[in-house]
Amino acid sequence: MAYVALYRRYRPRDFDEIVGQEAIVRTLKNQIRTGKIGHAYLFCGMRGTGKTSTARVFAKALNCEQGPTDTPCNRCRNCLAINEGGMIDVIEMDAASNRGIDDIRTLRESVNFPPSEGRYRVYIIDEVHMLTTEAFNALLKTLEEPPEHVVFILATTEPNKLPSTILSRCMRFDFRRVQTRELVSHLKRISAENGVEAEDKALALIARSSQGSMRDALSLLDKALAFGGDKLTYRDALSLFGAVGDDLFFEISRAVKQRAPGRILDIIEEVVGLGKDLLRFTDDLMGFYRNLLMVSIGADRNLVDVTDEEYGELEALAKSYSREEILNILDLLKTASNDVRWASQPRTVLEAAMVKLALPELWTGETAPAARIKALEERVEELEKRLEGFSGSSPAYEAQKPDTGGASAGSQAENPVTGGVPARTEVSREVTPERASARQTKSGEVRRENPGKELLELKEKWPRVLEELAKKGKMTVVNVMEACRVEPVELQKGNLFLSFEGFDGQKALIEIQKNIIEEAIKNITGMEIAVKGFRKAEEAASRDSKDVSDEEFIRSAIELFGEDLVEIDDN
Repeated sequence: MAYVALYRRYRPRDFDEIVGQEAIVRTLKNQIRTGKIGHAYLFCGMRGTGKTSTARVFAKALNCEQGPTDTPCNRCRNCLAINEGGMIDVIEMDAASNRGIDDIRTLRESVNFPPSEGRYRVYIIDEVHMLTTEAFNALLKTLEEPPEHVVFILATTEPNKLPSTILSRCMRFDFRRVQTRELVSHLKRISAENGVEAEDKALALIARSSQGSMRDALSLLDKALAFGGDKLTYRDALSLFGAVGDDLFFEISRAVKQRAPGRILDIIEEVVGLGKDLLRFTDDLMGFYRNLLMVSIGADRNLVDVTDEEYGELEALAKSYSREEILNILDLLKTASNDVRWASQPRTVLEAAMVKLALPELWTGETAPAARIKALEERVEELEKRLEGFSGSSPAYEAQKPDTGGASAGSQAENPVTGGVPARTEVSREVTPERASARQTKSGEVRRENPGKELLELKEKWPRVLEELAKKGKMTVVNVMEACRVEPVELQKGNLFLSFEGFDGQKALIEIQKNIIEEAIKNITGMEIAVKGFRKAEEAASRDSKDVSDEEFIRSAIELFGEDLVEIDDN
């Protein structure tokens, strides 16, 4: 005997086997019990939710030899004939293929004939929205006043395309998407009946991939069972459907809160290495944050289409996010999904978008102000926590104490106000302003050095810096830096500014790797340099041509050592 697909083998045979449509089933059962049978029904909803199957069960309940009954026996001649699609009184019509006025005229003529075998002639018109305007007009009168022995059941995925005159003559039932929990339970039972041991996480992945369609879920299960044999694991399901595990989404969400874009890029590298579809990855991540939003706002449990275990994890994660943050992230992912779909280099587009998730200060558009304020608030909170544990005897203060060897006892006495704080640093205005950087020597004095020689040396060794980055496996960064002509253009007070010719996404990729760049510079040149940002080459040249004023130098010293430690000597 030829193999029969699961979605055909497990088509519902009675109302109790219909999954996920409890309200509709209850209403139809009550109508049958009370004898209040309507003359026209409209079943609408997305594909695979049971519209046609429910119509057949309803027809069976009306024509069962034991009925009408809300529990058809599936043993009598009429029930068996309907199950096999061979009962004369149950007419199924595909409106996509029979959509013309002639087809409806034929239907109108057959309506007047009484049932041959059962109590009712049931007309099931699938994809009814495909009928032409003329066909709808021809059906209208018959639909409004059919003979007592006729029941029309219209099924469609697009009820908005039906004329209002048709809608007003039907009792409408909207079939909802089947929840993941309901799908998993059903798929588990079917797997067991077929001798397959399936992991719950694997079945949950199949259920989510079906997007609420029972038929799609059974088709995917059919495929998975063929792949896994007598055992279906979560890893097998991920490999089969090209999906990414939820553990990666949770890890991304934690990296976003930790402001760790480097970790996010590592995850994307892992996703690409596994050959996953980046568009599906983006859409699945958007769905993850959508569920997180539903949990955050306290939405009904049924709106979050995940298992109970995953729901508990989402509840814990939602406590670390504000609702505003989640909404902003969803906006970014929506844009990223569209860009990834059409981009010639989808990986670069996705990486730029993912970096922005972890760096709210880079956000643009309507979400930018709120995101930047949120980022500043988080930084202030972090600084406050650090200051709470700060004391005069901390290592930072101890490192700034001047060398007191050979000094008088009076000079060694601690300040009664500041305790262990070192003596104030004197800054003389007589220091030449041509020097651009300030450093503190062991004796506490401030001296200024000319960075021109260091900048020239760095420019000469820049190709070796790029080679060092390449050795560390940062080829993406190297390629972007070369394409955007990133080179040293200004060095002030140990702060390095780079040239840049590119777009914001590329700039963001470089900014998040600045620690790696600084390390490479130190390995090649021995310089302790901090990458501070980007400047145009002509702007840097203009700044270098200007002398630094005494006021500017003093302000820099104050910024470096603190106002309490700097004393201005007018001599």
